[in-house]
Amino acid sequence: MTNKPTIFDLVRDTDISGVSGTGKVAEGVIFSDGEAVIHWLGTWPTTTPHPAGIVSIKAVHGHGGATRIVLNDPAARLARIADAHSKSGSEGGMTGGDCDECGHAWPCPTWTWATTDRGPIATWDPADDEAAHQ
Repeated sequence: MTNKPTIFDLVRDTDISGVSGTGKVAEGVIFSDGEAVIHWLGTWPTTTPHPAGIVSIKAVHGHGGATRIVLNDPAARLARIADAHSKSGSEGGMTGGDCDECGHAWPCPTWTWATTDRGPIATWDPADDEAAHQ
């Protein structure tokens, strides 16, 4: 059991029922006590409880592997953003001093935002990092 809820997406690779389509079809939360809830997206948005948690979700909505549960860990998301925004370099180990992803001077505002200690679901405002780049 964790101390915080875990957020996830329900991603459907094959729409066996022909109702929800493919791609991200729902968002969900697994609560700290193991219970879970799904909020279906699309034409008929609906929220469904699953007192048995993730086991129930897989059994009812997994369709034998046609639907995946993709955890949405905000801290991991920030790490992926930071990794993408890295200092450019060549095979010989030389660096250009710019970010590979956005081309700004290193450290770019996005890398600074993703690696600064703030809430993991905070939104980025370029003004947050203006002072660091002046």
